[in-house]
Amino acid sequence: MDSMPGLAPFALALIALFAKTTLTSMIQVVSRLRSGQFTVPEDAALMGRKPAQAEAPLPQRCANVWRNDVENLPLFLALALAYVLLGASGESAQLLFGLYVGARYAHTVAYLMGKQPWRAMFYLTGLVVCWVIAFRIVGLVDFA
Repeated sequence: MDSMPGLAPFALALIALFAKTTLTSMIQVVSRLRSGQFTVPEDAALMGRKPAQAEAPLPQRCANVWRNDVENLPLFLALALAYVLLGASGESAQLLFGLYVGARYAHTVAYLMGKQPWRAMFYLTGLVVCWVIAFRIVGLVDFA
């Protein structure tokens, strides 16, 4: 691990983001059960209900968070992994990856609570962190 000091912060960020997405799923399932609204016919049948025309608000927000994560987390993880493999310092990786994870957790909370402009600010914070990582990658690449 000494040859890749950024690997431990990367692994922790990966676990933290996995935990966040798992928690989002759990919130979605619990809120769906509480609302009793199931749009998928087999889910409704399993619960002894007729399919709902629309999703309840909180499960829909959870689905939106998931969609946003699917669009953004892979890009961060690819950039972060490249940064680690190219020799990122442990301190730099810990700071940048920690900022990104914190921004994504805050974005999720703001999204689930319907809080703007906070949701947008936390999203942009994560995006800026990704750009900082991208520029640092360019600085680490030997183009000779």
